[in-house]
Amino acid sequence: MRQTLSGVDVSADRWIPATNALKSFFQDPASAGLGVAFRFWPLDNPGPCNETPSCPPAGGGGCALPLVPFNGAAADRLTEESAAMGDQQEIKLMQAFINFPTPNGETPMYPALDGATTWANNYKDAHPEEEVAVVFITDGIPSSCNTVPNAIGNLARNAFVNHGVRVHAVGFGNSNAELINLIAAQGGGQAHNLSAGSTLQGNLLNALVSIRGEALPCDVTVPLAGVSDPASVSVVYENAAGVETTLTPRAGVGSCGAGGWYFDSGNTRVKLCPETCSIVRENPGGKVQATVLCADEALSPITTSWERYHGVCPPGTKARWEYLTYSTTTPGDSSIEFFVRSADDTADLGAAAVTLAATAHATPADTQVCDGTSTPSCAVDLGALPGAQADYLELQVTLNPTSDGAGGVQVQDWEIGYSCPDVE
Repeated sequence: MRQTLSGVDVSADRWIPATNALKSFFQDPASAGLGVAFRFWPLDNPGPCNETPSCPPAGGGGCALPLVPFNGAAADRLTEESAAMGDQQEIKLMQAFINFPTPNGETPMYPALDGATTWANNYKDAHPEEEVAVVFITDGIPSSCNTVPNAIGNLARNAFVNHGVRVHAVGFGNSNAELINLIAAQGGGQAHNLSAGSTLQGNLLNALVSIRGEALPCDVTVPLAGVSDPASVSVVYENAAGVETTLTPRAGVGSCGAGGWYFDSGNTRVKLCPETCSIVRENPGGKVQATVLCADEALSPITTSWERYHGVCPPGTKARWEYLTYSTTTPGDSSIEFFVRSADDTADLGAAAVTLAATAHATPADTQVCDGTSTPSCAVDLGALPGAQADYLELQVTLNPTSDGAGGVQVQDWEIGYSCPDVE
C-alpha cells in the first residue's frame, strides 16, 4: 500500500480508504468486547518483518510481534466508549496510524502470514475457550521470500485445522483473487476481493463487520473426558460482562427449540443451536466453554435457564398447554425435575408461580422416558396445572446427581404441545 506506484500517488485509492475503514471498525461501539492485536507489514516495528537483509525465519520472526499487543485482559478489549472517553485499546490503535511512516515496501506475504498465524495459534492454545481469528489484508501479490500460493495457503490451513484459528483474507488493488480465495478456503474464513478507489472504505468496513460476526464460536471442543462420557459435559456461555448462563443440552439440531447445544456425531465437539449461536455472535466479548468435572468430584444439581414457548392461536381462541413428553437418562438414584410457569405477558413470567410438572428417575418407578413409545403411553398433562391457559409458558430443568455425587444424568429430548380452544 505504498504512497506512490510508478510515480503516481495512489494513497487516495488504497492507503487512505483502507486505514479509514480500519479506524471506523475499531471505533464502532458494536466492536466492544473484541480483543485486537494489530501490526502493519512489511514494517520492522516492533521486529523485522521484511525481506531485507534476509527473510524472517519459520514462525515469522518479527512478523509475529504485534505493534499493538493484546494479552487477553478485559482492560485491553475494545469498549463502547470512544478513545476520547477512555477506551485504552482504541487509543493505542489510533496512535498506531498516527505514528506509521509513509507506506512503502514489497510484499513478503509468506512471513507476514506466518507471523500472524504464529501469534494467533499461540494465543488460541493458551485461551482455548475463545474464538481467535486472523484478518489478513493486502493490496498486492507475494513478491519475495516464499511466493508459492500453496505454501502460503498451508499456513492458513495449519492455523485452522491444528489450532482452531480462522484466517480471513481481504485483497484489493493489485492483489490476486485466486490467492485471497485460497487463503480463506484453507483457513476456514471469509474471502473478500474488493476494488481500490472510492468504494474501498465502505466495502472494507462491511467486510470487517461481516468477519466480526464470526468473532464467537458456534462449535466448541469437548475435553477428552467428555468424549467418553458425554453426559458429564456442561456448556456455559459467559457474556462480556462476566455473567454466566448454563446452556440446555439437546438431542440434535432438530430438537433445538429456543436454543441450547448438542453434540456432533462423534461427541468431539459441542455445537450451539442456531438461536443461541446468533445471540452469542451478536454480542462480542463473551466466550463459550465446555467443561467436564473430574470423576472423583462430587457433582451438584444443575439448573438450566428458562426456555420460553409462545402459543400462537387464531382470533377467538386462546392457547391451552396440553402435554409434556421427554426422554432422559437417570442412573442410580439421580433424577431430573421439569418446572413450568406461565403468563399472558412475558413481563409477568418472572413473578409467575413455578410448578413442578414432572420428575424423571429410575427408581422407585422408572419414569426416565415419558413419550409416545412408553408402555403404557405416557404424557404429562400440563392442562391440569395452574395457569394452563396462557399465551406464554416457560420450562426449566434441574439435573440432580446421585446421592453420592456421581454424574451421568442426561436429557435427550422433550416436547411441549398446546391446543387453541375457543375463548369462553
